[in-house]
Amino acid sequence: MIDRRRFVAGAGGFAAALTSPAAFAQTTKVSIGYPTSSDFLPALVAKERGFFEKHGIDAAMTRVPLINNIPAAMMSGDLDIGAATPPTFLQAVDGGLDLVLVASAARHRKSLPSKSLVARKDFKYEKPEDLKGKKIGVAGFKSSMDILLRRWLKIKGVDPKDITFIEAQFPQMPDLLRAGTLDAVTVTEPVRSIIVGSGAGVIVAEYFAEVSPDFMVTNWMMKADYARDNPKILAGFRAALEEAIVWIGANADAAREIEKKNFNVAAPDFPTLVAAAKPEDLQLWIDIGKEQGLYRTALDASKLVLK
Repeated sequence: MIDRRRFVAGAGGFAAALTSPAAFAQTTKVSIGYPTSSDFLPALVAKERGFFEKHGIDAAMTRVPLINNIPAAMMSGDLDIGAATPPTFLQAVDGGLDLVLVASAARHRKSLPSKSLVARKDFKYEKPEDLKGKKIGVAGFKSSMDILLRRWLKIKGVDPKDITFIEAQFPQMPDLLRAGTLDAVTVTEPVRSIIVGSGAGVIVAEYFAEVSPDFMVTNWMMKADYARDNPKILAGFRAALEEAIVWIGANADAAREIEKKNFNVAAPDFPTLVAAAKPEDLQLWIDIGKEQGLYRTALDASKLVLK
């Protein structure tokens, strides 16, 4: 049975009622970048089911192996809208890129975990201290999975300096675990299910949930001037995401087929998909980043989350 708490369409400020039909007459080409993660399934559904087109967007979807590469692709003009984790977004802004957060993608909730620390099958893990001297794969240095793992390790009394972190793309992680190249990986769906289902690894810690019980883990961003100059695209993108989230909640099997078509696998369940974002969702990440010395500038969440 599908837990409908996972599908929370944003309320209030996101324009366009989901039930009202829209004309398909005129669309604008918009390039959208995303990684291999179920968090961004609503955008794929919006493309497949015509929700983007309904809201005036001719979406060109581009899969980007490393999410940390998306901000640069946006600034070069290769992408108009990009997927991000809050740390990726904040570090790009801190580095001088004029970006704004325009929508949430997913939240991580303790009761519905979708991101975990997974160890290779023959690695005997009993406690966090067992990770000392080991090699852990992360999909991007200073990514959310990297940053939260370091915070979790400190909470557990383990110095991150005692561990070797290696950057690895999600699709590569199953093979890297099987080969023994990595001892563990920080991974999200649907790759988490691939690893566990194939016997390449086992979940050893729900470290995201141990850091915080409920928080935004992924989001969508635009260049500030692009968002300002294209209010119809901004409103249409948000409305299409909301419509897709509602559709996924009512059509789980069909949504999994779309996920499988794009990622070659479908997760057994979906993340907590949420379109609405507020400054408080970003503040948690600003605080964590400050603790780890990630930012050089003063970041104001209220100015970075576009209403």
